[in-house]
Amino acid sequence: MKNLFTIAAILLSTSLFAGNENKNLSDAEKATVLTNIAGLIGDETVLNELGINGQADVTVVVDENGVMHVEEVQSTDYLLEYHIRQSIDGAKMIVNESLVGKTVSFIMNVVQSK
Repeated sequence: MKNLFTIAAILLSTSLFAGNENKNLSDAEKATVLTNIAGLIGDETVLNELGINGQADVTVVVDENGVMHVEEVQSTDYLLEYHIRQSIDGAKMIVNESLVGKTVSFIMNVVQSK
């Protein structure tokens, strides 16, 4: 149950606070990127072992090969920032051509249950 809560918090917070610097990105495109990112970051074992909690402002660019590149991560928690960078940067995802070259910015909240 504890692990489920952690993953749910990641998915919910990324969905609620998703934004985009390119205003022409659709909600479906944002959802595709955020679902992929939540899957990469949301490994409950790693989150529990590291004791990661906190909020991060993340900016990601998708290249022509569907590879995500972290442009920026701002967080007061160094471990959270490191985990996000290591989990996302260079990860490949299946994307529509419409996502190529797009920049997606979002706020991620990672919450551990007690």
